[in-house]
Formats: sequence, C-alpha cells, structure tokens
Amino acid sequence: MLHYQTAGESHGPALVTIITGLPAGLDLDVDLINTEL
Repeated sequence: MLHYQTAGESHGPALVTIITGLPAGLDLDVDLINTEL
C-alpha cells in the first residue's frame, strides 16, 4: 500500500512529498513526474 505526505503550499514556491510503500530499487522517471506537476 502506498502512503504519501505533503508539506508546503500548493501555490507557493515549493511543495515536498514523501512517498512510502514503494519497492526498494524502483526506478522513477523524474522527467515524467515533472511534466505532470
């Protein structure tokens, strides 16, 4: 099960997300994620 926590302001200069429950060693495509932000 995935869990996530966010901190910061949605329309501010920065937003932090902590995701737990991902398998170790999972490759994430940062560019793909950034296009969705």
